Amino acid sequence: MLAACGLLKPDTPRAPVPPPPTATAPAAPAAPAAAAAALPAATAAASHCSVVLYGDSILHGGYGGNLRLAEPPAAALKRLRPRYTVDDRSANGETATARAAGFANEKRAARFVVIAHGLNDAALSLPVEAPLRSMIATAVREGRVVIVTGLSRQRIPVPGRDQYDAAIRKVALETGAGFADWGAEEFRAAEMADILHPAGAYSQRLSMRIVQTLDRLAPDCRV
Repeated sequence: MLAACGLLKPDTPRAPVPPPPTATAPAAPAAPAAAAAALPAATAAASHCSVVLYGDSILHGGYGGNLRLAEPPAAALKRLRPRYTVDDRSANGETATARAAGFANEKRAARFVVIAHGLNDAALSLPVEAPLRSMIATAVREGRVVIVTGLSRQRIPVPGRDQYDAAIRKVALETGAGFADWGAEEFRAAEMADILHPAGAYSQRLSMRIVQTLDRLAPDCRV
């Protein structure tokens, strides 16, 4: 096992930034399969082009311990789609299990919720389906539209990576969440910041996968 050899291990945990105060969440739930069209009027009116990001170091743009890309995915998303308000709550070393524990108690105002977990979960042999379903169900009850990402690729594959990627895809299909297929993005070993984390060009292409999914769900927010 790579982790046992010390060649590959989950990144160093980094405490997420406390979420900002927000308005009262809309009461009416929306079915994720109906995507943007089914959003409660209160959510659509208050923050039509807005997204909150949850994920580990891949979505955070972390690498090499405590380093961060010059343009992490949150900044890339804002550059590519300036109309969006982006609330970045990603954190190095985080797992779906850890985030799900307090997810229902967090305050959110965004229309879209992006969840990019699974790589650390695979490396630690933690469950991924149950915590993902819990977070998706919570966000849907709040009237939000959820997007989950597949898993990126590495110079030295994380054991279980393909199985966890398939499990996340299944959760998206069964819950109606949007799916940004990171595993389908072109991978080049030379575009890695280290054996686990994408460098700039690869990270930006992964960010574009999220953007393309947002575009399908909210074409009016593209400009």
